[in-house]
Amino acid sequence: MFEPNWASPPGDTISRLAAAENMSIHELAERLGLEEEVFCGIMEGRVPISDDIADALSAELGAPQHFWSERYNQFLADKARIAKSVAAQSLSGWATSFPIPALRELGWLPKGARGERLSMDILNFFGCDSISKWNERYSIGIGQVAFRTSFAFEADEMATLAWLRAGELQSETLQLTKFSASVFRKRLCELKKLCVLKRPEIFFPRLQQACAESGVGLVSSRAPRGCRASGATWTNAKGNPVILLSFRYLSEDHFWFTFFHEAAHVILHGTDHISVDGGDPSPLGASIFEDEADRFAQDALVPAELRAEMLNATSTRSHVRLIARRAGVTPGIIVGQLQKAGVLQQNQFNELKRRYKWGESTVLPLLSQPRK
Repeated sequence: MFEPNWASPPGDTISRLAAAENMSIHELAERLGLEEEVFCGIMEGRVPISDDIADALSAELGAPQHFWSERYNQFLADKARIAKSVAAQSLSGWATSFPIPALRELGWLPKGARGERLSMDILNFFGCDSISKWNERYSIGIGQVAFRTSFAFEADEMATLAWLRAGELQSETLQLTKFSASVFRKRLCELKKLCVLKRPEIFFPRLQQACAESGVGLVSSRAPRGCRASGATWTNAKGNPVILLSFRYLSEDHFWFTFFHEAAHVILHGTDHISVDGGDPSPLGASIFEDEADRFAQDALVPAELRAEMLNATSTRSHVRLIARRAGVTPGIIVGQLQKAGVLQQNQFNELKRRYKWGESTVLPLLSQPRK
């Protein structure tokens, strides 16, 4: 099995320590008094950590000054190691680590190419002209989000990385304002109202535009076989959070819960994250962060004052519809919440959920059956 060879930039450690202090990376940048471009460069390892910056990081995050200098030097050493190992790696051997049939099925790779031509097609998909450039680019950002899944799961990390790349390509076309966590949080209550719209091709563009006005990129892509991700978040080069959703399970309750779950990580934790079946292998994998994101999503969909009534009353279809009206969501979303809480079995009341199906588009699915 392909074993990714990547260097961890200082931003990985900075993000984790900031999250442990309940501090977003945007707040940290302000406390450090650094310009956005300089701070992004430090996070990605493009800007050296000088003694002054090391002192500032130490004061805010608690690690000693020499730790930050050594952390940057280790990143440089790892990059040099990668460059040396890549020099001996063949294009064809590298290409076989990807799920070629699955990527062709989605139209992300041309059909029929083999050998070096196939390798170049893959590099073109990732926007790189060599394996060395590919390793350098995907040792940070979405590359690390994907590769970490292999440490705890039997998912195909290269299929996951291809899915993330599809989302990255979409996000590059979005016009985003400067990100504001407070503005985004305030707008989420309004965004919930879009769940009443049945068709993804109608509600998703509106949801996407509203997110963009808060500085958040929202994109969607069908996941290739081998990728078991529901959603992911990362920060792009301009400092804007990006949320990618897969419409996994093709049901409205799962889609909306995943959206608010990922939005919670953007607002509360401010660093890269990925949700896959069975758990969360990302830097935010600690249960405290996942529990916080779950509670945030639950409260966003069903206010806390209604939740007890929803869970404690006898669950009937009439009761589900009543709670849905009062919460401002669809009955299918309430069914999903009751199933998640164990009040309903997974096969109960499913006819109340809106379902989706994939058609020719790999970006958005179609409405499969109208909700009764």
